[in-house]
Amino acid sequence: MRLSTRICLLCISLLCSVSQVFADDYLLSLGGRQEYTVTISARGAELTGICIIRTDEGGSKGTIMNEFGVNALDFTLSVDRKKVRLQHVVAMMDKWYVKRVVRKDLQYLFSATMSPQTKGRRTVVRTADGSVTLENEKYKLKYSLKPINRQDNEIAE
Repeated sequence: MRLSTRICLLCISLLCSVSQVFADDYLLSLGGRQEYTVTISARGAELTGICIIRTDEGGSKGTIMNEFGVNALDFTLSVDRKKVRLQHVVAMMDKWYVKRVVRKDLQYLFSATMSPQTKGRRTVVRTADGSVTLENEKYKLKYSLKPINRQDNEIAE
């Protein structure tokens, strides 16, 4: 009886550790400093630029800016990736209803663990080149993030 109890407890702990490993396998990696090219499309309007995210023990801090260096928005991401807080938003997007949609879209984008993943009217897809795209069908928004390969940039310079 004791041996079967030990085996059962061992199996439970093994399953918990395996599920934890797979739960941390996100589509967008956030170790150290990450750089992405970003495109946000909304009903004919498009914002293109760069997304830079720096991660430490307290969570992640990120910014999305255009090619000229003008910040579109700054955000923080909690350690468990379940909470996004918008810190600074450009004036044309600084409306409570726009910020709410963008915040929830970013939460879903950074917490996605598989591709394709759908929740309600949001779908996240990872393509073969490593880019991740989120489509919000309700508000006709599309976010595309593609990792910037630093080695390619150094060789080009």
